[in-house]
Amino acid sequence: MHRFRKTSGLASGVLALALVAAACAPYDATTEAVIEPVGADASVRGTITYRERIALSPDAVVTVQLRDTSYADAAAVLIDEQIISNPGQVPIDFNLRYASDEIDNRNTYSVSAVITEGDGRMAFTNDTAYDVITRGNPRRVDMTLVMVEPPPELAPEGWSPTDPERVEAPVHVTDVEMLWESRTTSQSEGYVLVFFAASRQEDCYHRGREDVTREGNRYEVTVTALVPAELPWAQDCSELDLELDAVVYIGEVASDETVEVTVNGEHEYSFTAP
Repeated sequence: MHRFRKTSGLASGVLALALVAAACAPYDATTEAVIEPVGADASVRGTITYRERIALSPDAVVTVQLRDTSYADAAAVLIDEQIISNPGQVPIDFNLRYASDEIDNRNTYSVSAVITEGDGRMAFTNDTAYDVITRGNPRRVDMTLVMVEPPPELAPEGWSPTDPERVEAPVHVTDVEMLWESRTTSQSEGYVLVFFAASRQEDCYHRGREDVTREGNRYEVTVTALVPAELPWAQDCSELDLELDAVVYIGEVASDETVEVTVNGEHEYSFTAP
């Protein structure tokens, strides 16, 4: 559904007849709006999706808006709105119409989206600005929404919307090497090169900590990642199809000295400085 401007005279009569026809027609989420905003000759198109593994119910409603967001201290002017009932599953297509002669190239225009479930719960919304039309921005945007509140039946006991979306976890180590850089004839600087596997899926891997503690000639190296918390709707990051590495500096080591290196508390190696 789109919002329309008021018209008068013959245009009002045509509009009324069209609205009656639209009201009598069965709803189809894939059908374009019967009436376009007055003077509309251009559009912003795109898709809406989200990363969580949660299905939308038949009672879900998607609201997509195109607004003039040029002024932070003033209400954003609504240009067009599309409301999609029973949208099916993501990705969801949208099409927002506007009159190109009313666009000011100096202004900023943005698209926002909200998915509301049948129980009144705001399920998803965008936390990223999707600017369009002017200032070199596109007229097509593929939006990725973030979850606001999950279905009550999926939320674990004690879960809160303020809980972190990612948690720190040790990386999956595949190999370890030592790199030496000579400083003097009797000393070298050591660097532990840790190879590890991660998921190529978007948002499955974020860099965590890379640090080291020392006790005598023993070095405990820690390499972690920030990964999605283990929740029923979390992304599936189990396929480790991306190889990465981290370099951790351990300091100066005397020539011919052997160091014992443990990575993430379980991978043990011995290296001798040149």
